[in-house]
Amino acid sequence: MANFSIRKYKTRDYDIVRLLFAQGMIEHLPPTCIYLLKLPRVHFVLMVTFISLLVLSRSYLLSFLCMTAVLAAGWRLLKAEFHRYVDQCYGDDLMDIEKSYMDDARSCFWVAESGGRVIGMVGVQPARDSEKVMVLRRLSVAKDQRFRGVARSLCAAVIDFARQRGCERVSLESSMIQRAAHKLYEGIGFKKTGDKVFPTWFGMFSNFSVLTYTYDL
Repeated sequence: MANFSIRKYKTRDYDIVRLLFAQGMIEHLPPTCIYLLKLPRVHFVLMVTFISLLVLSRSYLLSFLCMTAVLAAGWRLLKAEFHRYVDQCYGDDLMDIEKSYMDDARSCFWVAESGGRVIGMVGVQPARDSEKVMVLRRLSVAKDQRFRGVARSLCAAVIDFARQRGCERVSLESSMIQRAAHKLYEGIGFKKTGDKVFPTWFGMFSNFSVLTYTYDL
């Protein structure tokens, strides 16, 4: 029997919920970096940069040092992009969770709790373009609490909530690098129904995409 429980969000959960979200997002930074370093266009840019540095400096050592600095700057730029997104979400629905999710009967926010500790979270809101669709948002589970069925139980709470309100389906978005999450969604019964490039300079350069999944009720 799972030794955790799912309950509705309370005001006292505010700080830990925002922290869980930020930690979950920053976890995607290393795999995103690996994805970028495998792209042929990145290889080309790095090669041209190195050759240019070598021609200008006539020193392999100096060129390698400069390339190290270039890679470090790229890491910092990517990290800043992730933090910018977290800050954007902090100023959006996570600014006032009660107003965003708890004040409307057609939206809700839950946390998973174990031993008095909040270890996971998820929210649901009506889709902007359809009263028959609910959107699953902000699913996150603490890294040391995964593979216990927490995420599956949180998704089940969203699906049950949508079904009780007569909705036809639940949708969600997930970045292309969240492969473990994709397996979870597909195992529950979600199907991939869309794929779009992330609408930022980073997304345009890297062809980094966001996938849409839907669950028919």
